[in-house]
Amino acid sequence: MKKILNIVLVLSLTACGTLFNGSSQDIHFDSNVKGVEIYVNGMKACRTPCVYPMDRQSSTVVVIAKKAGYQEQQTIVKSELSNISILNLTFWPSWLTDVATGGMWQYSRDGIYIEMEPVSRGYYGQYGRYSENDKKNREIRRFSLFNYQALKSEAMENKSGEYIKTLTELGGKDEQSLINTIKDTNGEVNLAHVLTGIK
Repeated sequence: MKKILNIVLVLSLTACGTLFNGSSQDIHFDSNVKGVEIYVNGMKACRTPCVYPMDRQSSTVVVIAKKAGYQEQQTIVKSELSNISILNLTFWPSWLTDVATGGMWQYSRDGIYIEMEPVSRGYYGQYGRYSENDKKNREIRRFSLFNYQALKSEAMENKSGEYIKTLTELGGKDEQSLINTIKDTNGEVNLAHVLTGIK
């Protein structure tokens, strides 16, 4: 009986979600201007570009970005059930461990790109007044950030679907070149930077 209890204890301490996910998730933050202060649920986390280990939890997280001279930006990061922790439904002690540590949850995004806008709408960043090219780049960044998974999926199949066609129209690049670029990038923030020339 003691041996069985020890086995149960060991299994409960090595819950799948906690073991593979950990109790936090690294979230990459970046922005069109550097040095933006990132606040997670009201607590100062880091300055862009940065990586912040966000504690896993069931509720959504409010991210606020601040920088002097720019409008405050707010982003909501949703939490969802981790695919790995679903495996623990067959063994409740492991499931309880995941619940206690937060390992059963994962955030919908690993990277968050924040577009800061100056308080004075007549001036846009270090390169001068807001131009048509700036507007186009903002549209490209937003589209690639919010549709990254679909773009990556089409690119890996080496096909030009509706997402790649739309991005081609926004950026004016040929489809095959765009497919190759998407294949070579790692994450939505990286893709947004590459497509709009941010280093």
